[in-house]
Amino acid sequence: MLKPLKTFIPVALALLTMSIMCNGQKDPEPETCDYAVQYKRNGQWVRKTEAQVTAEIWPASSNNIGRKVYDIWSDQNPDFYFHSSASAQDEMSGLVTDWLQTTGSHLIIDGQVITGQFTFKVLQEASGQGDLVKISFSGTTAAGDQIQEGLICTRIDEIH
Repeated sequence: MLKPLKTFIPVALALLTMSIMCNGQKDPEPETCDYAVQYKRNGQWVRKTEAQVTAEIWPASSNNIGRKVYDIWSDQNPDFYFHSSASAQDEMSGLVTDWLQTTGSHLIIDGQVITGQFTFKVLQEASGQGDLVKISFSGTTAAGDQIQEGLICTRIDEIH
């Protein structure tokens, strides 16, 4: 009876140790997302599929700010239009009026230029056609609308 117990205890301890070590680690980010654009506006989800979204990159040489610019939009209601010259990995930005003169992001939803307090973060930088770009966003519009859990997660269609 002692021999099986001597074998079982070290194996059980090893499994318990591995379980504890892995428990604090996050799973890696998925390669794709369920939606190309999604956000919660005043508690209601707005979601757009990859087929509804176009994503382009304009190189630094194509603008006055000298930075790569993301240009991502949908033509489906509610419409969504996003520009950002804050385009580097892990870069954070807020809303700016002129994203080609000041590093930052610009957002239009339902034909309305969004103003207020927003935070955008590049979770995954893209640089080539077919690359996946991920940008999180959330904030409160000047009119008091809450936009939460925003995520742009789409493939780049074109490089200019």
